[in-house]
Amino acid sequence: MFLTPRWIASHVFALSLVVAFIGAGMWQIDRLNERKEENTLVESRMGDVESFSSAVFADPETLEFRRVRVEGSFDVDSEILIANRSDQGSPGFWMWTNFVTSEGQDLLVNRGFVGRGVILQTGGAAPLSEAAPTKGTVTIQGLLRRGLDGGRVTETGDQLSRPDAELAVELLGLDPGLDPSIYMELEAQEPPRISSIPQPVPSPDLSEGPHRSYAFQWFTFATIGFVGYAAVLLRIRRGDQERGDVPHDLEPSAQPPSVGV
Repeated sequence: MFLTPRWIASHVFALSLVVAFIGAGMWQIDRLNERKEENTLVESRMGDVESFSSAVFADPETLEFRRVRVEGSFDVDSEILIANRSDQGSPGFWMWTNFVTSEGQDLLVNRGFVGRGVILQTGGAAPLSEAAPTKGTVTIQGLLRRGLDGGRVTETGDQLSRPDAELAVELLGLDPGLDPSIYMELEAQEPPRISSIPQPVPSPDLSEGPHRSYAFQWFTFATIGFVGYAAVLLRIRRGDQERGDVPHDLEPSAQPPSVGV
């Protein structure tokens, strides 16, 4: 009875769902493995602090997430805001300031997050006196990050819609010592900062993310679908047997067959 066209279509539909659930679970497992590999790579690069001068000669493809230290001074006249940023749910901006190294090279530094309210009080432009960098010679330390996020210049000309280091370098007219798509996320400096604005950007998230739990959910859906569908078929079959129902082509005829004499 379960081999009629209607039931066959039901079987195919149920099987397709189960296969789709399993496929989604396997995709989450692949994403989990990718995340682990990325975390391992990031941790290996973040492990040691190296000088900026050594990073200059490194392969540009290996620069991101390296932790470097460099001496120089901030150029407050070369500063730009990165819009559409948030910190713990609060909207605001990143503040990118050029740092001129002791060798005379330019390095874009993400000094941290500034809330939208602070920016609006100053008319939405940089530089901000409340968030001014330390004057004079300082030694900074931070993570090198790659900023190629398809940003665009806002109508005012002093903000970028996204973290695009190459566009910021071009807009500010800088001569970077590293690949122009690289900037630094400031972690510490000596002498230390006095103002709490801007707030430092959090370190990269090295957790495994939700992929493991998502995979478990998809595999659970697949199991429930397979077992549940089989249980439904078994229940229907038992009900037919209890009622004495049999397939139509096996039903006895209403009249007994005639027997020739």
